[in-house]
Amino acid sequence: MTKRCCVFVDGENLRHGIVDLFRGQFERRDYLPKNANWEKLFADFARQACPEGELLRTYWYTIQHLDFFPYRISKDTVERNHLFRRQKDLQDRFEGLSGDTLDAECDKIAEHIHRRRQTMQNRFDGWIAVQNGISQKHRSIEYRRAGAITHNLFTDRLGGEKAVDVKLATDLIVLRDIYDVAIIVSGDQDYVPAVQVVKDAGKTVVNVAFERRNGQLHPGGARRLNQLTDYSVRVSHDDLKTYLGIEDGNA
Repeated sequence: MTKRCCVFVDGENLRHGIVDLFRGQFERRDYLPKNANWEKLFADFARQACPEGELLRTYWYTIQHLDFFPYRISKDTVERNHLFRRQKDLQDRFEGLSGDTLDAECDKIAEHIHRRRQTMQNRFDGWIAVQNGISQKHRSIEYRRAGAITHNLFTDRLGGEKAVDVKLATDLIVLRDIYDVAIIVSGDQDYVPAVQVVKDAGKTVVNVAFERRNGQLHPGGARRLNQLTDYSVRVSHDDLKTYLGIEDGNA
């Protein structure tokens, strides 16, 4: 009897793994390698996890929205200046300033933050466009988006998020009647409770682990998740590189 397989991909976990494993070998501005054959990659995961199985669908989980801090900058000069002066990273810029010189410095900061926000929004829109292109090219891949991630406009850093993890874990349980084998592409131990639930329902759960060039496992896996899943699929550095279409010298 053919076993039904579904792949569940933690999108950011996968992307960060690729960046670490192939640092400098593909253009990070592209978000993901342009020449990757994602359908074949996930099909290979399923083939290794269950040779007698059939891959039904790959669910790829990503962020739905981008939030910004601050959400807005007040047009009121006093309120705006007060907001800026509360930020530790900006305090040196205000030393000895007052009156018109303080207002002028805050104008510069406000303009810089506006440009930074537009740049980050353009990047995020580009990520969505890449994802849409992948799902259009590979019909067996479905993006499932959830939650938001915050971009701090003062520090130019992205914050953390948990909604994607929750969505993947929820779908792992809700969709358990459509698959016999669940293949998880992530090293996040937050999935441990959901894995236990679907195993108790009689399902087989497999996790995917990537190897470095030297054959050692990429240190992104969660020990508890690795112990709880039925077994792991190890993907060699060279095989992953081939599926991703990465060539030496790309940077």
